[in-house]
Amino acid sequence: MTITIDEAKLVQTAKNIAILLVIAFVFTFLGMSSKVFHFSETNPMQYEINYNRLSTPGKGVASSLRKTGEVESKVLGKERGRGKGGSKFFEAVEKIHKK
Repeated sequence: MTITIDEAKLVQTAKNIAILLVIAFVFTFLGMSSKVFHFSETNPMQYEINYNRLSTPGKGVASSLRKTGEVESKVLGKERGRGKGGSKFFEAVEKIHKK
């Protein structure tokens, strides 16, 4: 008895898993960047101590997480909500892209 493998089905399954992993990574990155930014805002001294303990690659990752969180906060922060004639969210995005 021989075992046959349907390569098309295997490739499609691999593609689906890869897409789900990328989506999970993006949401995790955005969630962690928000946490890092809010931590750096609420506890700046502890953030600085922790940041100085990191290696050079770790500092790069922490800096990118903080910057992404800062952008998220500007876009989704206090400006979020329904404004007159539309959402303030879109107005905030427009302001950022005009700079």
